[in-house]
Amino acid sequence: MKPFLIYLTVLMVILQPSSVLAEQAVGAPKVLRVGFSAKVFPDVDQRDAQIAMEIWTRELSRGMGIKTPPQTSIFKNSGDLLDAVKRGNLTFVTLSALEFLQIRDKAPMAPAFVNANNAGAGRQYVLVVRQDSGIRSVADLGGKTVTLLSKNKHEASHIWLDVLLMRTGHRDRSLFFRQTRESASASQAIMGVFFKQSDAALISHASLETNKALNPQVGKQLTSIAISKGLHGDISCIPTMVDETLKRTMENAALHLHETTVGKQIFTLFQTERIIPFNPSYLDGIVELLRERDRLLAKLPRKR
Repeated sequence: MKPFLIYLTVLMVILQPSSVLAEQAVGAPKVLRVGFSAKVFPDVDQRDAQIAMEIWTRELSRGMGIKTPPQTSIFKNSGDLLDAVKRGNLTFVTLSALEFLQIRDKAPMAPAFVNANNAGAGRQYVLVVRQDSGIRSVADLGGKTVTLLSKNKHEASHIWLDVLLMRTGHRDRSLFFRQTRESASASQAIMGVFFKQSDAALISHASLETNKALNPQVGKQLTSIAISKGLHGDISCIPTMVDETLKRTMENAALHLHETTVGKQIFTLFQTERIIPFNPSYLDGIVELLRERDRLLAKLPRKR
């Protein structure tokens, strides 16, 4: 549910009954248009995501004094999202860090916000196994079964796994593991290892901690054999054609939302503390990962 955070934050910011935001209704766009990449909703059904976003954008428009029905779009590919930004069809955009890196030199928009959580400004992934499995390293997983999350929604985790394997000299995961399979949720992947249905699972560190809190036996029975650097999940951007005054109002109010009662409720709901301004350093982890992947791919021969 965390990918909804920045979007809901901005919506609640503008809906706050403050004089500053009320004045912004005068300069608000005639139609509020927000766009999301489908990849920023990794754990939410796309139909549910669409409904939730439509409800909130309708409330946002009403709070800004916009009578025209809002437009909310979830883009299945970054190319369509990029085209919409270039045409000036979007007021606010959220996309995955990988997509942002792919299109940042072509998209007329500036990164504005990122999620902050207890682990810092990034998303870490972990490779977990049972403590009694005898598996102590990635090399020990040869011939074993590994459960992954959807590549379409957690692409960075798949890249990280490939890098882990290439560090040990294995370019093709299909030749290294006995089987890899995808799980519908992190909880299912964790329980698969817990009940010995899978030898290992690649999940987010946050998901592991949540499951350990809900079921202390998970923490006692499972252990991590690898943990990634922070691989930031999503970035929210404001197109450069958005009115500067409205942009500043959104930024200033959003960054103080955690100080309000409503803001605290939102952050509690999404199990994080607040949102913070974007800093280029937050992309360092994933940029380094992509560079290492490319270097190792060039170094390791392809199996014939």
